[in-house]
Amino acid sequence: MLKEKFPRLFLISSCKDSLVSDLVDPGQIMSGACHSWNLGWRRERFAWEKCIEEQLLDKISKIHWNLEGKDRLIWVGKNEQEYTIKFGYSVLNKEDAIHSYEVFQLLWSLKIPPSALVCA
Repeated sequence: MLKEKFPRLFLISSCKDSLVSDLVDPGQIMSGACHSWNLGWRRERFAWEKCIEEQLLDKISKIHWNLEGKDRLIWVGKNEQEYTIKFGYSVLNKEDAIHSYEVFQLLWSLKIPPSALVCA
């Protein structure tokens, strides 16, 4: 879920109960992809939150929209027909490692005194 991957943005969102499809203008969907989103915020984002927002937009802009069928969940793992706990666990571990790396990248890119960074 996006609220778990982007908790800070979820915290300041004014669209917490919205579906992804609620945040897009159907007229903006071209060739199954959308690059224009109506994200609502309770306040102006800080610079570091805007960086996270760019990551969110990058992630959701890769969503392929099927305008001809019903909305449904699918497993896009190693085999669309089969879900295994082992594979699901490996996907989660990989995502945790990537998220940890992104957090440390963000921390080291901040323009703050080193003594303050140690406390983070």
